Amino acid sequence: MSLQPLVASVVVAALLSAAGMAFGAATANRGLAGFSAFAFSFFIFIVAWRVNRPAWLPENATKPGILFHTMRRNTRLAALTYAWAAASFFAVYGLTDVRWQHGWQYGTAATLIACALLYYVRHLGDGDNGTPPPIALTLLHGVAVLGGVAFLILTGKLLTPKGDWPANIIFLFGGIAVFTVCYVAFITQWRWRKT
Repeated sequence: MSLQPLVASVVVAALLSAAGMAFGAATANRGLAGFSAFAFSFFIFIVAWRVNRPAWLPENATKPGILFHTMRRNTRLAALTYAWAAASFFAVYGLTDVRWQHGWQYGTAATLIACALLYYVRHLGDGDNGTPPPIALTLLHGVAVLGGVAFLILTGKLLTPKGDWPANIIFLFGGIAVFTVCYVAFITQWRWRKT
């Protein structure tokens, strides 16, 4: 399935989630901030599943370019997730009284990663004969993000009373969202390796 008809809904979901994160941070409501981030993360998983599902169907196994185009869409979804993280960082640390010295740095880093992924997508090409990203890159990206999420949970950073508590929620659910995109993309690539 093409990502194009879903992009507007992903952008709206990202903006609503970032606004919910900011309001939750401004009112010291961790539950609202967490729910706002979770909702976006879950939405990204649903979109990734919808985008990849056609590539899993046997009748599409012979269609030219289906793996290539699906992987381009997955990379765009990952870029949109990093863009959500950037918007959330900027909303929380730019529009509220919550202070953390690294909020703008991480927001900028997330923006740069989103831009780098979009640049990468553009240079993959757009024809049916393009080469999809290697499965090793998908696996490496997913494992790296999962490692970050595990570190966040195991070190107890989610319970901090400091000003980085909204950032940790963004890291947690942003990491989960990127991991789910990588996981679904990996399934797609793995199935196509067998065909």
